[in-house]
Amino acid sequence: MIMTDFAQPLIAPQSVALIGVSGDAKKLSARPLQFCQQHGFAGNIYIVNPRHDEVLGQKAYRSVTAIPDKVDHAYILIGTDLVEAALDDCIVAGVRVVSILADGFAEAGDAGKARQARLVAKAKAANMVLIGPNSMGVVNTNNGFVCTTNAAFKTDELPRGRLAVLSHSGSLIGTLISRGQERNIGFAALISLGNEAQSCVGSIGLELVEDDHIDGFVLFLETMRNPEIFATFAAAANRLGKPVVTYMLGKSSDGQALSVSHTGAMTGEAKAVRAFLAHHDIAEVSQFDALFEAPALLLKKPQLKSRPRRATVVTTTGGGGAMLVDQLSIRGVDLAGLSPASTIFFKDQQIPCGSGKLVDVTLAGAQYDIMKKTITQLINDPETGIVVVAIGSSAQFNPELAVKPIIDAVEENPAAAPVIAFPLPIAKQSMAMLEANGIPCFGSVESCADSVALLLAAQSSTLDDHLDDAIDLKNVQQQLDAVIKAAAIGGDGGVLNEVDGNQIFTSLGLKGPRQLFLPLPEIKPQPASASVAKAGLAYPLVAKLVSPDLPHKSDYGAVVLSIETGDALDAAVAQMRQAVTSHLPAANIEGLLLQEMAFGLGEALVGLRHDNLVGPIITVGAGGIFAEIYKDVSIRPAPVNLATARKMIDEVKGFAALRGYRGTAKGDLEALADLVANLSQLANLRRIAEAEINPVLVQADGVLMLDALIRIQLQPMLDSAAS
Repeated sequence: MIMTDFAQPLIAPQSVALIGVSGDAKKLSARPLQFCQQHGFAGNIYIVNPRHDEVLGQKAYRSVTAIPDKVDHAYILIGTDLVEAALDDCIVAGVRVVSILADGFAEAGDAGKARQARLVAKAKAANMVLIGPNSMGVVNTNNGFVCTTNAAFKTDELPRGRLAVLSHSGSLIGTLISRGQERNIGFAALISLGNEAQSCVGSIGLELVEDDHIDGFVLFLETMRNPEIFATFAAAANRLGKPVVTYMLGKSSDGQALSVSHTGAMTGEAKAVRAFLAHHDIAEVSQFDALFEAPALLLKKPQLKSRPRRATVVTTTGGGGAMLVDQLSIRGVDLAGLSPASTIFFKDQQIPCGSGKLVDVTLAGAQYDIMKKTITQLINDPETGIVVVAIGSSAQFNPELAVKPIIDAVEENPAAAPVIAFPLPIAKQSMAMLEANGIPCFGSVESCADSVALLLAAQSSTLDDHLDDAIDLKNVQQQLDAVIKAAAIGGDGGVLNEVDGNQIFTSLGLKGPRQLFLPLPEIKPQPASASVAKAGLAYPLVAKLVSPDLPHKSDYGAVVLSIETGDALDAAVAQMRQAVTSHLPAANIEGLLLQEMAFGLGEALVGLRHDNLVGPIITVGAGGIFAEIYKDVSIRPAPVNLATARKMIDEVKGFAALRGYRGTAKGDLEALADLVANLSQLANLRRIAEAEINPVLVQADGVLMLDALIRIQLQPMLDSAAS
């Protein structure tokens, strides 16, 4: 077994100290001792209870430092107020890993946060791994280390498996054990992470990812902490071919509420997390059963190799097969019926198979020879991607007819296309037979469809996705620092006015129309039309009032389009000032921005923001109100390279007309991709909370930024991100 520095004391300790075990066998704190004994943990178990010399028939020590042996792992089972002293004792004793059951820490207000911060500081200083607080413990089914308070582990036998479970919820590790037992699916390790005060999913995943007893990971997440370490873990798992499957809840809208940009309003935490997980090849499931059923299928990814990414559904029950076809189609899975070669084979063999995209062998599927020939032909056909078999009632009563031919066909053709099965009736014997022979099975049509869609989804380019080096960020940073200083934006952050924002975007190489900025003092003594004449700007013009208090000028009547004459311009300025005074009298008007009207083929909006959970994300959508109404956007973690920017643009349905749909003129989407990639580089500048260009005018040759918005990060948020 390959283990990192902390993996051994984490899941395979030679000795464990249970701190605070009660003398009452019915109490929760007695469970870790009982479960370790029940499931045959071979290491040394030491009880720490300063009030008793003996607990539950076993010698008790007054402290961890009093134990004569080196302790690898300690589980603190005592009340909140006593935890810190117990941790101090563990540090003195040199314990490598400490798990904490108690609550009352970060989730319990300022006092709890302070208590948790002290624990973390001490653990870091001692180079110790801290699990929890709020952790229901650590389990390793392979060696009987069942160090948990979860009652589900009282079960007589723990089914062993090759999946590691990392869960924020302690109760869920028991749920997975019981549901896994029902499906004959076991786990290698199960860890309840609780508050993730010091150790997080990513860091624990990295400790276990090279363990050769673990083939994949199951994650139950309530939030996302430390996305950088999570991404490193995901990359390591992908490199080793170990799938990571995630069920996530608790995607809050806190970060979205802080947004002032349109893209920020459209891309809340749920979408950002989904994009982050997909970018790092993490399989996110919406069906709970798929959480533990999908990994077996995802391990078949190498079998796909150069095969087409599509599914062929074979069924011995027409209705069941049709259900699968529907569910797969809803999830965007490419479905294929028989290829020309397979069509000839079925005709020659006189195998009835229906028509269309469903291979329906209902009339002959209960015959061993027919079913074996069917599966053998399909999995050896180079035009087959994956074969999905929907099995009818014979799975329950005649597994030798319904299941055995599938098993034999797969066994005799190990390098062929992958095969999975979905028995419609409750058919435990058939499912056990199939899974024992490496054929993944599913208990529901939804879980099956979710898992197939995940397997066939195009892999992201995370592992070879290098960033383009066209932007001198040092120059951009200097420009940003100068603008922030001139705008007198302090630690509370704030919104730059459009003129200042334009300077930052221009330093990225982005271009806008010809323009003229008139500070407030210059538009009082003489009409704006006189300044336009001196500057040589050409009508028609766009006029905007410049103010950091007006991030969306049109909402306050602070922008006028298509101004054709000087008189119309002067009237528009008066009209805008009156509208803003009426709607937002406290707004600080800093001047007037005049731009030459520009025309193009369509509009886009491109925005960057720092998400509350996963960090910087870049969003691209079609411009105008329909992007907000339909949420037709593409999202990625930022920064992105040009290749990824192109993929994002391809995903936006609203750009169909700009691609030349039905003979329409083509817009310069390559220039738009270049703008997206360049703007995304602002993710590397920590002071920028949001940066948006809305709209971007897409022309036949090039793009122009028409409106710029940048919000500067609050200093407390920066400090929090750094910690």
